[in-house]
Amino acid sequence: MVIKLALTLSVILQFATAIVALSLIKRTRANIAWWLISLGFLLMAFRRLFELYQVYDTENFFINDLTNSWIGVFISFVMLLSLSFIRRIFNIQKRLDELKKANEAKVFSAIVKTEENQKQQFSKELHDGLGPLLASVKMSLSAMNQGDSATFNATILKNAEHQIDESIRTVKEISNSLSPHVLNNFGLQKAIKSFITNLQLIDNPNISFNHNIQNERFPYNIETVAYRVVCELFFNSLKHAEAQNIYLDIFYDEPILNIKYMDDGKGFRHDEEPRENYGMGLTNIQSRVKSVNGNIQIYSAPDQGFNMSIVIKTK
Repeated sequence: MVIKLALTLSVILQFATAIVALSLIKRTRANIAWWLISLGFLLMAFRRLFELYQVYDTENFFINDLTNSWIGVFISFVMLLSLSFIRRIFNIQKRLDELKKANEAKVFSAIVKTEENQKQQFSKELHDGLGPLLASVKMSLSAMNQGDSATFNATILKNAEHQIDESIRTVKEISNSLSPHVLNNFGLQKAIKSFITNLQLIDNPNISFNHNIQNERFPYNIETVAYRVVCELFFNSLKHAEAQNIYLDIFYDEPILNIKYMDDGKGFRHDEEPRENYGMGLTNIQSRVKSVNGNIQIYSAPDQGFNMSIVIKTK
């Protein structure tokens, strides 16, 4: 009686296990390994049912026991086969992990390189921009001590005041380069417009900027990445591509931010172009966009300009 009860309970549990396994097939995307495991559980359930039948059919014990043994062999074969497929899955997962680590290493290297380039640029701006102005102020004040004429001293003071004003303006420019106050206070649209206005005063390119973002604000990381990438693209077009016409479109269709950039520069084959000759480099731009889960599409060819499309999901 106890054996019958135990076998009956075992049959119920085995069939429940098989049903649960079969219900998970969709979640495993119908993986063949899980199909085989589910089949194995189902066969185990039938084997327990057959063992329960043996308790009641004692006359054909030998035949029933032989059948039960062959069912066990088939179950072992199915489980072994499923393990071979699972092993393949683990091997694939291992390769994916290795590729992920390699990609993360590349992204980290690109970020470090970008940071180092920014530090070098900051150092250069301090040395070449602010340094000479402060040195000039010091020389002017030193010259004032040697002069006896009040008019001469007044001229020196006026010149020093002008140089101090230039120094203050240079400090503001450097500060704005590090953390644009327009971007932080007024958003992406006004920050890019301000950048374009200053750029046109220096290089006088023909720039077309179309958008629908108005005063729309986005998460800090997205605004910063979008602004930095757009600025770098402008610099690259003017410095390396020698572009005369630049087209920038930014359109927001919630929750997608679309950025399309195009110039009429000399173009290049981006699969062959040395990245050192392209400013921050496409790898660094891609790493920035990837940091906010964005996607990039690039088209460029010699004498056909440059075209980049960026899609960022803001929510």
